[in-house]
Amino acid sequence: MNPPLNIAVIGAGVSGITAACLLQDHHKVTLYERNGYIGGHTHTVVIDRGPDAGTPVDTGFIVMNNRTYPLFTKLLSRLKVPLVETDMSFSYTCRRTGLEYASTSLNTLFAQRENVLRPSFWRFLWSVRALMQAIRKDLADGRLAGVTLGEYLAGEGVSREVVDRFVLPMAAAIWSAPDAQMAEFPMETFARFYENHGLLTLTEHPQWSVVAGGSHSYVKAFLNGFNGRVVEGTPVTGIRRTESGVMVTAEGAHPETFDRVVVAAHADEAFRMLEDPSDEETRLLSPWRYASNRVILHTDASLLPSRARARASWNYIREAGSGQGEPITVTYFMNRLQHLKTRETWCVTLNPAKEIPASSVHRELLYDHPLFTFESVATQEGLKALNGKRDTYFCGSYFGYGFHEDAVRSAVDVAAELGGAL
Repeated sequence: MNPPLNIAVIGAGVSGITAACLLQDHHKVTLYERNGYIGGHTHTVVIDRGPDAGTPVDTGFIVMNNRTYPLFTKLLSRLKVPLVETDMSFSYTCRRTGLEYASTSLNTLFAQRENVLRPSFWRFLWSVRALMQAIRKDLADGRLAGVTLGEYLAGEGVSREVVDRFVLPMAAAIWSAPDAQMAEFPMETFARFYENHGLLTLTEHPQWSVVAGGSHSYVKAFLNGFNGRVVEGTPVTGIRRTESGVMVTAEGAHPETFDRVVVAAHADEAFRMLEDPSDEETRLLSPWRYASNRVILHTDASLLPSRARARASWNYIREAGSGQGEPITVTYFMNRLQHLKTRETWCVTLNPAKEIPASSVHRELLYDHPLFTFESVATQEGLKALNGKRDTYFCGSYFGYGFHEDAVRSAVDVAAELGGAL
């Protein structure tokens, strides 16, 4: 059996947590995190005032399912963290036209009862169904390579109504990106994600779940069982590969040398940390860009559809006069998602188009999400080959579609190369 190694894991989001968890039984692990908390996008805020004080509300990572999150499900099982079933319904509201609908049932689809008698709304629904079938067929036939989402929709002659009221809003809600940015999204990546998650059919949807007690429950479980060292609130500013090992420099601390380093940060951050990047690292990491999203935890119910029956788990609102290039306004209805039994209505809104009254705001945060372009997606095939070269390993959600399962999968691969297993 090989002697234990001294390993630095840089970044304590889910990929760093997974890597550290799986490596601790075989090696000496130090986990670095720039923020003052462990978890990255797993960030549960505990309400600290008012009638709902003590209630945990998720603000970043919220939902998962057993079918498309198999490794994350296995990690939660290892940590003995239970799940609670929820739904992943979607609603669309246009403030200019007054249109509202939700995907939960016929009752919510026709939240505006007059739409039952509107031929235009029935045409809209039929067109959505036809588009989903076409995407599924074109994906299976290999016709989507090298085409953006916007180009595909234009080439298929998809109506502006379907594009603006369904395709772009739902996609923008999933990837936390403005409409115009989503139009540049690689179509094949888009379609494969939708197919894997049952979003191209009416009947094959997976059962979605939330982490019982808030997503911080799995972070707490990890920390309670972690036998390594945690260095939080300490950004790593430099990584240099030397003959004696990998030297890690952190803000306000003396440089430390490790046998191996696992960089579990966003791709752009990982590249900036490398003081001596190889040509291959530069080629595969430098194309990645990230978009920053304002996230507000609040109790302003005006950010939800006006009709109660139109309210869903994810609620997309197109404000009057908002353009395609403007940030999306998506509100997660947390009472519904997390089954909160609270006095107030708790919401998490991304990029509000109008300012939320300060009296309703409980916390404001910023989260960065990867931008998927042809250039960045083209690097994914080679990313895994970076691991092990010059005693350096990489993992993160950018190895896949930008979600928790992608981050966990990449970390499991790293751990396997260093003797760890989920």
